[in-house]
Amino acid sequence: MLRRRRGVSALALGLFLSLAGWAGWLDAKAWLAQHLIANAWQMTLEKGTRQRPWSWADTWPVARLSRPDGETLYVLESASGQALAFGPGRLAGGNNTRQAWVLAGHRDTHFAFLEDLNKGDQLSLQLADGRLHRFHVSRQEIINSEQHPLQVPNDNRQLILITCYPFDAVTPGGPLRYVVTASAF
Repeated sequence: MLRRRRGVSALALGLFLSLAGWAGWLDAKAWLAQHLIANAWQMTLEKGTRQRPWSWADTWPVARLSRPDGETLYVLESASGQALAFGPGRLAGGNNTRQAWVLAGHRDTHFAFLEDLNKGDQLSLQLADGRLHRFHVSRQEIINSEQHPLQVPNDNRQLILITCYPFDAVTPGGPLRYVVTASAF
């Protein structure tokens, strides 16, 4: 009986250490990725050409978003699932178009701060050419993406941030989106 308990305890300890190691690996990988993306952004600003954060990356930083609390997020080209794992992604606009910048991000990581934004809060977006654009939050709304597909305005003086809603949902996905519109000033 004692031998069996020791075996179960050893198995439980081994499982716990494996899970802790896996979680630690994921955290380390996320930390390293953010540093590589920040470095790629600096190289983009210096060289004037897009820079991939690692050689096999299918995305690159296209802008730097500054939140009201001073934290910065690197906006990646593409809003694919792979890119969104590392930061918000460019969904539409930008790149010398007349369209508004439309950025998407996960509600429980990079865009969790949207829940705490208020009308009038300031955001800034630095582009790859170094220009800095300042915006203030002008509207926040919840939309059903199945009933109201995204219409990207032809107004490059707007920044639109989109994430899933509700913020505290147990399961991800669903049709509801939290949309923050910010206007240039």
